Amino acid sequence: MSKVGIFVDVQNVQETFERQGREVRYDALQQNITANSKREKSDFKFVAFVPYRSGDERRQRLIDALSFQGYRVVAKPVRERLDGSVKANMDIELTLEILSMSEQLEEVILVTGDGDFVALVDWLSKKGKRVVIIGLGRGFTSVELIRACDEYMNLEEIDGAVKESPYQYQAAKPSEVVTEVQQNNRVRENEIE
Repeated sequence: MSKVGIFVDVQNVQETFERQGREVRYDALQQNITANSKREKSDFKFVAFVPYRSGDERRQRLIDALSFQGYRVVAKPVRERLDGSVKANMDIELTLEILSMSEQLEEVILVTGDGDFVALVDWLSKKGKRVVIIGLGRGFTSVELIRACDEYMNLEEIDGAVKESPYQYQAAKPSEVVTEVQQNNRVRENEIE
């Protein structure tokens, strides 16, 4: 029987919710996906893509927790630039993983708001795969990504998946986060043109 592949863009998810002073419960996400299906638990393949900084204990704990929850974790160190900024994008790794598994997958569930995955979603659709996007809420998920998929779900509406964080983040006001995400999407769209 064909499997359902669930691929989580952890960096995109974490950045979005940490800035709001919230956190994602990946175990609740996993339980919701499997409970709302007629498939056997063995028909699901969960993969999380996690960039990390050397010495970041909190991120290491997240990687460990995801592993114990049954996610296959693809992790890589972030690349630090000379100006002090970091590159923590794992879009290529996520895309290659999906492409390499696509023959065994009937359905792909992608957890992200990143519009860079529109071409991948289009390719999967042309191959006859059902594609579900679990996005990050209004203003945090690319409209083009929503249009390209077969079904869209809002992560915030999945029972127990998002909650207030006990950690102290430099939380921005929601309007500032929306503005920053929209600016990032515009930059990406301009890079494509």
